[in-house]
Amino acid sequence: MDQFVHLLRQGKTIFTVEDNVQIKRWEKVVWNAAWNPLTTLTMLDTQTWLKSSPEAMPFTRQLMREVIDVAKKCDVPLEYSLIDTLIGKIMALPGIGSSMQTDAKEGRSLEVDVILGTPYKRAKEHGMDVPALTAIYTLTTAVNHRLSHKL
Repeated sequence: MDQFVHLLRQGKTIFTVEDNVQIKRWEKVVWNAAWNPLTTLTMLDTQTWLKSSPEAMPFTRQLMREVIDVAKKCDVPLEYSLIDTLIGKIMALPGIGSSMQTDAKEGRSLEVDVILGTPYKRAKEHGMDVPALTAIYTLTTAVNHRLSHKL
């Protein structure tokens, strides 16, 4: 790794070396587990979703919190402050869709297992109660079933 880092520095490549790549991985899981299925299930962009009802923001935060809880059970030390960070990032952007939403619009199969499967399955392995994650996983799986079977 040191030699690779040295080569990157010589080439003036912009990069960071993470002490615990699982933290970065799970941070992305928290982001993706929220925005991909929520924009897909509603067919709304992120801003419109968050403004759609008084329950949208608390539900999104609960979903993120549950994914963080799963990460913690998997010994990945995420902080709940990540929720505020991610909400701040999305609020600074114009309303955006997601790759999963694009796949749904184009009638392609959804990456349910890639995006939601890991946190959902890890929660079940640990006997965790994750109602928001369970609902999102179940509904997104049903949409994927419809798309895959062209019902």
